[in-house]
Amino acid sequence: MSSTPTDFNVALVGAGFMGRAHSNAYRQVNAFFPELPYRVNRTVLVGRNPTTLAEQARILGWDSWSTDLDAVLRRPDIHAVDVTTSNNSHAEIAIKALEAGKIVLCEKPLAITVADARRMAEAARKAKLPTLIWHNYRRAPAATLAAQLIADGQLGEIRHVRAVYLQDWLLDDACPHLWRMSAEACGSGAHGDLNAHLIDMTRFLTGLEFAEVSALQTTFIPERRKPDGHGMGTVDVDDAFLFLARLSNGALASFEASRAAAGRKNHHRIEVNGTKGSIVWNFERMNELEFFSTDGELRSQGFRTIMCMHGAAHAYAGHYWPDGHVIGYEHTFTNALADFLAALHQGTPYRPDFADGVAAQEVLESAVASARTRQWVNVPHSQSFHGPTVTAAAAAVAGSTIGL
Repeated sequence: MSSTPTDFNVALVGAGFMGRAHSNAYRQVNAFFPELPYRVNRTVLVGRNPTTLAEQARILGWDSWSTDLDAVLRRPDIHAVDVTTSNNSHAEIAIKALEAGKIVLCEKPLAITVADARRMAEAARKAKLPTLIWHNYRRAPAATLAAQLIADGQLGEIRHVRAVYLQDWLLDDACPHLWRMSAEACGSGAHGDLNAHLIDMTRFLTGLEFAEVSALQTTFIPERRKPDGHGMGTVDVDDAFLFLARLSNGALASFEASRAAAGRKNHHRIEVNGTKGSIVWNFERMNELEFFSTDGELRSQGFRTIMCMHGAAHAYAGHYWPDGHVIGYEHTFTNALADFLAALHQGTPYRPDFADGVAAQEVLESAVASARTRQWVNVPHSQSFHGPTVTAAAAAVAGSTIGL
């Protein structure tokens, strides 16, 4: 890699929760991955409210701010656009950015419909530009180890997946009506917000696709007060969503997402059972992996806990602290960004990309259809949405423009 890093200039659209998380990754990535060939610059923060945008840019460390996305997209010095806005705006912003020749990184779920997700992936393919969808949980060292163990055959043939993602912030009916409670803004509730992660993690860990699903959903509190205190807003998305699935190899799977599970703040747990062993990963103990193997004497078999923070043995661990000194939620974004930049430089595919976002959206939408019809629904599978290798993109960054 070059000893003189090339500038990689980012425009971030949106400065909420995810905007903060991504801003931190852009700030940290060169410090913890100094071998990267790019110097990441927080160039411009894009938003709609000029009265707060300047202060948000200052707090999050962005060099400038703008309320004019079109003007930002015309700038030849902007190499990448990161989309962290409400779900219903992802497609418009991402497609516009791709057509302007910009690399696009986008929050999940990729869109609110399969049709929009496919349009986004097709735009990336036509532009011959790399994409990233921020399924950051893949980049926890323990999750990476779990995927490696499964790929190495340590679990044998996969028979079961069971996954839950539980929160409780909607338990109290005093919580006001927010955009995450509107189908127009986000498509679905806990389903698109939380099950999207479980779907992606299942595909990542097992390498399997979803064949068919059967689902049910409910909304516990159908109306909530508006944030300004005037009137009530209708909640037309799910508070909780459960579904069963049959995977492509015949394995059975179950998924549960809720934002009304008392005491659960961010309980994200997945278990995979095979013919030779099992793994369990719980985000609340994100640096640990539970592993069971049928190998060895029966009298000494049992689940064992692996601390996945050995710098010489576990992905990402060697970039941070001495062995056993744990990392946290924010580092999963940094790890994802580092992998993306390395892939960009090498001209190799990065996963998860927009095609993976399409695959997750196809499962999400099929489950919604099942909950509506109370029938099993087959999951469609798009073809050819992973774009071509994009070696030209790295050269274009060096030339201060992504236009190909």
